[in-house]
Amino acid sequence: MSAGHAPSPGGPAYLGLDVGGTGAKAGVFDAAGRRLGQGHVTYVPSVSPEGHAEISIERIYEAARDAARQAVAEAGVPVAALAISSQGQTFVSLDASDRPLHPAILWYDSRASKEAEELRARVASLGAPELARGITAIAVAPKIRWLRRYCPKAMERARRYLLLPDYLNYRLTGEAVTDPSTASSTGLYAYDLPDYPPAALAAAEIDRAQVARIQPSGTSVGRVRPEMAAEWGLSPETLVGVGTNDQYAGALGVGNCRPGILSETTGTCLALVTLARRLPEPMPPGLLGGRFPIPEYYFALAYSKTAGLVLEWFRRVLASGKSMAELDAMAAGVLPGSRGVVMLHHFDGMVSPRPNPGARGAFLGLSLSHTAADLYRSILESIAFSLRENLELLGDVGLRVDVIRAIGGGARSDLWLQMKADLCGLPVERPEVTEAATLGSAMLAATGAGRYASLAEASDRCYRAARTFAPNGRAQQQYQEAYAAYRDACERLHPSQRSG
Repeated sequence: MSAGHAPSPGGPAYLGLDVGGTGAKAGVFDAAGRRLGQGHVTYVPSVSPEGHAEISIERIYEAARDAARQAVAEAGVPVAALAISSQGQTFVSLDASDRPLHPAILWYDSRASKEAEELRARVASLGAPELARGITAIAVAPKIRWLRRYCPKAMERARRYLLLPDYLNYRLTGEAVTDPSTASSTGLYAYDLPDYPPAALAAAEIDRAQVARIQPSGTSVGRVRPEMAAEWGLSPETLVGVGTNDQYAGALGVGNCRPGILSETTGTCLALVTLARRLPEPMPPGLLGGRFPIPEYYFALAYSKTAGLVLEWFRRVLASGKSMAELDAMAAGVLPGSRGVVMLHHFDGMVSPRPNPGARGAFLGLSLSHTAADLYRSILESIAFSLRENLELLGDVGLRVDVIRAIGGGARSDLWLQMKADLCGLPVERPEVTEAATLGSAMLAATGAGRYASLAEASDRCYRAARTFAPNGRAQQQYQEAYAAYRDACERLHPSQRSG
């Protein structure tokens, strides 16, 4: 936080929600970014070998509501405004009575590869080739096309297609509103456009009235409906602000409000966000970009679809449910390089820096002498190697990074943060609020309610670091051979493809 500019404690409080792939997190904060209360409710999506990933939208709604109630109750102060951040691409179709026609289809659901290819061709043929290149299997529009093909009777009744934060805003206020970053995950909208291009909507056979209207992040949607206020433990006077994608909310929550800062989220996936006044042209494969909620900046985003998911798999399948702290203690005794084990954590395809949807995970170099500690450390190293690879990609296109600010579940691991600092040769900061998307969402709420003049001001004033991990030059040298082995394995086993 900038010295001498912090608002005084007390006064209005703001609720931020981060609704992710495995649960909902909530935080109530004062205007200085101090957390007053928090809540967390988990859920377990259904995932199939065919690439389907879904869960009841009502289960997600209940988790978001209950997490909010927990945070509000713990805070014990009135909430002036709230905002919701969420994963991109997760959506549900509603009928004329606002009943869901199918479970919520999650962002990483990959069932619609064929439909994405078809839709890319249609969008390009109707005059939007730039937009067509961004249509992938995880985008919403191809998933709608898949549902129409395989569930035609149900989809005949579709009146609205709402992404997850739009659905929650709709339940709370009666207004179907989205932000530009969330709208872009449909595959039918690009940043800096005033609205969905008619050609894209026509190609997808979607009416404009069926999708939420687009408003800038940090603006006001309206007030919570009285019946919803009672259910959520809020006042009917509570304002609802327009949120953003969870990665950009997290970036705001760690003061990533100017170039040179990298917010690194290790949660379900690994996601890296840095800002620039101008993006490289053309953008290299595996690197995404668009307008950031702070209007003068663009973001560059690199990510790996699986990170925390792989750790959870290892804990459940191979480590008898041991906690991350227990596993860290085991792995701390293993030298850099994991005694020759090379691990590839790409269990569900690669995005950055070498797109390959068919990539899968592997342990290489195993012998009978290797232990669970070696395997666990190799997973941590693999994800850290991916971080370094993507930092190199950013550097290659002129995007400089001076500091890494770590958020998500992975930010709780001292071992892992030191590993990332050593591998990347950069300081890694752990913020006071590691679940930074809740703080970023609260900043959006506060800005929408008029507490801050801008999102940049809110982001700058509310960030505080709890600890900084400085790189160790000797350890960095020790990692070089292991990093080279990881790169070689990726290049041999997962050659780059065009994502689709």
